[in-house]
Order: sequence, then structure tokens, then C-alpha cells
Amino acid sequence: MRELSWAALAACALVSGYLCAEEPADIQIEPNGVRLIAEDKSPDKVLRAFNGEPGATISLLISAPAGGLVHIDNKNSTISKFTDDKGNDLLTRKDPSSPAQSGFSMFRIARDGKNGAVEVNGPNAPAAGTTKLRLEGLLTVLCAKNTIEHVVKDVALKNGSKITGPNLELTVDLVGKPEVGTEPLGLILRAYRELDEVADVRFLKADGSEIKATRVSTAKMGILGNLTVEWSYNLAEKVDAATVKLLLWSDLQKKRVPFKLDVDVGL
Repeated sequence: MRELSWAALAACALVSGYLCAEEPADIQIEPNGVRLIAEDKSPDKVLRAFNGEPGATISLLISAPAGGLVHIDNKNSTISKFTDDKGNDLLTRKDPSSPAQSGFSMFRIARDGKNGAVEVNGPNAPAAGTTKLRLEGLLTVLCAKNTIEHVVKDVALKNGSKITGPNLELTVDLVGKPEVGTEPLGLILRAYRELDEVADVRFLKADGSEIKATRVSTAKMGILGNLTVEWSYNLAEKVDAATVKLLLWSDLQKKRVPFKLDVDVGL
């Protein structure tokens, strides 16, 4: 019954928090969700609540009322404390072989740049009777509002074509009918570095009119220190070549936001 009660809390947790006094006035952080999953003790591990890994997850809402949120830099963010109110460490794996995530994970940013969310994972579930989770750390975010244009004319939309910009090179790949969507043309833009400074990519026809393009997916892969970033696009028209307009952030800045939260969990 103890394990079932922790799983049930995930669906009905109430959250509240207080902000660290040193937090920049233009960015606020507060909890907006809690998920708790007990260890699955079945032999074949098929009874996991929500099909998730055991432990505790807190979703953090990042608010920038003036806008400008561009990216949440998990790599340069840190969690210094994640405990329950019984003093148990939720962040350090008790079982080194556990596949459960630890630290920052999935993030999202709203189109208007005023809000974002990021998840913080602890691989250990809180003790029975816990009423509060305590979370402290430092979140690094990238902010910007203004862009400059860099135009590359007559780019052949074929595998292997290059699109170059200031300290930037994109490779065109997988050109053809997209696997997802009804558009006549799909392609991938690949880079071997972060693309934080790229606000948008637009495709233009020879007469200067814009081809409607939708970015349908983003993929990031890191193997042995080598990073690959892929942005997949679907284009509403099939063309052999296009002028590519890169919109680059001109005022990109990094902000480090400390936070210290008490998060209520209870019915």
C-alpha cells in the first residue's frame, strides 16, 4: 500500500514554493508539477506507474514577463539539494544500475519567450509521510530579443549542400518526401555544435517570396564528446534551390538564476 500511495500522489500533488532572495527580478522560478513513482518490485518490471522510472520529478515554471527566453542550458545548470522533509537524499542514486534519470532533463519554451518549463529528476522516491520536497540549485538560461539577418543565396536543396554563416555551418541532408506530414519536400539541417544563436531559418524562392516552412522536429545527439544537432523542416513547395535567410540573435546573454524551493506534496 505504501508504494501505491506514492504513485497516487503524482496525479494529485499540490505545489507551492518560495523564491530565493537573490533571484534576478526579471526571471521567476516556481514549481508547477510533481510526479512520484515508487520502485517496481515485479520480476519483469511491467508494473511501473505511468510507465516511468522510479523516483521524484519536479517541473519548474520559468517566467520572464518581459519576454526573451531563448534556451534553457541544462548542461551549465546545477542541483545542489533535492531532499524530502525526512532528510532523505533524492538526487544520488541508491542503486548505481538504476536507469532512472538524475538532474535536469526535458525543457520547453513558449513561442512568445515569456515562459518556459524544465524538469528536475531524482532517482529516489520520498519516504512515506513526506509532505514537502526541498529543491535548491542554479538554472542557466539564455535570453535575447533582437536579431540580425544573414542571407545565403542559391542554396541547392540536395544532400550535402552547405549553408554558412558567422562561425556557423549547416549541412543539408535527407532531402525528399518527408516521412511525417503532407508537404512535398522535407529536409534536415545538421550542425556539429549548439545552435543557440539561431532564432529562425527561412526559405525564399528566386522572386524573393517566402516558402512556408515548418520545423517539425529537433534532435540532439552526443557521443564521446561529439555533438550533432539536427533541425527537420517540411516545405510547402518543392524547389531545387532556395535562398536561405538565417535570423541570428544579436543580443544573446546568459543569465544564472538561483532558486530555493519548498514544494508541498499532499492530497
